[in-house]
Order: sequence, then structure tokens, then C-alpha cells
Amino acid sequence: MNQDIQIASLTKDRLGEAISLVLRAKLDTREEIEYHLHHLDEHRIAVINGDVVGVIGWYQDNVHYADTAMGSKFPGEKAYWVGFFAVDETYRNKGIGSLLLQELENVLKNKNIKDLWVSSVPETRTYYEQHGFRLAIKGVIGGNQKFFMVKEFV
Repeated sequence: MNQDIQIASLTKDRLGEAISLVLRAKLDTREEIEYHLHHLDEHRIAVINGDVVGVIGWYQDNVHYADTAMGSKFPGEKAYWVGFFAVDETYRNKGIGSLLLQELENVLKNKNIKDLWVSSVPETRTYYEQHGFRLAIKGVIGGNQKFFMVKEFV
């Protein structure tokens, strides 16, 4: 990709752009997106020519979003999870998602975190496998199939 991609922390002045991007990706309702983007532990955005073209967030599951679906495989409240992760459709398959995911991994490794979890839908399972995640267990949340996957940092 020949355009300069900047990876930066999500700030309040860019929050509206991030919400719009996640809405276009149809990851959740506006209410849920606004709540989570305000409450996830941290976020990074990808910016090209001044526009937000990607976003990723991470959180710890202290509300037990996944514990019922995962049963005994639930990694606990201290585990880190990929939160909203979206790249504008125009910019997909250009390495932006990989850059955002790598940034997240670097932040967690610097905190001495040993692994990263994701609750994947069937459409994104292969993407996560290609980035080193392995299936821990399949489950269902809200009637939707989920693949709970983990990437262990060496």
C-alpha cells in the first residue's frame, strides 16, 4: 500500500468517526457501539489522509459476556479480548487490519500479558487463524455462532 498509514490512540475528537466506521461494518447497534467505544480499555485507529479507516479495541471481560457460552473454557476476568475491530470496506485487504492487530499485540506484550482472546463470527474465523489464533471452543451468544479463539504470546 503506497499511502501513509498512521496508527494512533483513539481520542474523543475522533470518536464519532470510529463509531461511524463500526456502524458501517454492522458489528452492533449504535447504542452498543457507543457504550463499548466509551468503555473498552483502549483503542487504536488507523488513519489515512486524515480519515479514520480502521479501529481496534481491547477489554477485560468483567461482565462475563462469554462465560456462559464458554463454560469451563472461560479464561476469567483478567483475560484480554479483542473488542470492536473494523476496517473501512474500501481499505480492506491492504494490511491495515494486520497493523492494528499487531499494535494491540505489542501493547499487551509490553504489559507482560501472555495471551489474547477473540469471540469470532464464522466469517472472520479464517482471518484470525491466519494471524496465529487457535480455536479454544465453539459457542453461541444471542443465538449467533461464535468461535472463541486464543493467541498465545511466546
